[in-house]
Amino acid sequence: MSAANPQFRLVTSVYQKTLNAYLYIPWNSCHSNDSKRAWVKGELIRYVRICPKESDFAKIQTVFMVRLRERGYPGRWLQQIFEEIKYKVERLTALKPIARDNATGDPVLHVLKLTHNPIWDGLDLNPLWREFNETWKEFGMGYPELQFMASFKKPHALGDRLNTINRETLNTYHTSIAAPV
Repeated sequence: MSAANPQFRLVTSVYQKTLNAYLYIPWNSCHSNDSKRAWVKGELIRYVRICPKESDFAKIQTVFMVRLRERGYPGRWLQQIFEEIKYKVERLTALKPIARDNATGDPVLHVLKLTHNPIWDGLDLNPLWREFNETWKEFGMGYPELQFMASFKKPHALGDRLNTINRETLNTYHTSIAAPV
């Protein structure tokens, strides 16, 4: 059997466990619409990559839509996202290997760690990434494939600070009453 033999083809399909409850993130969760949109698109692209035929993709796409509607997702919102993912267009890029930039084979990704601020929700960070790239090139450290990403952590809330103070107070109290006499 030769790998180049056209009689033999590897055929894939989406496997879904029978006991899977498909408890996707509910629409009314505190996740941002951008987060929900990103994972829905990501799942659709994964289906494009796995399904060898457009008809297989159409079937799983319909099932996925029904499951999301059952989790409270608005139909029009979903329809807009589903229309963005075209099987014939995505299939061409979904099967291409990802270019790797270093010896380990991992993409070089520079992460800017920030504390979340709601003001940044509508902020386009692309000009910032371009400026970083230009500055790095100027100092001989950059190259065209340089990638940047922002990672946001939850800001400290008053409740977090009170919990820390309460824990310290309780530890001090327990230490004082447990001290040998």
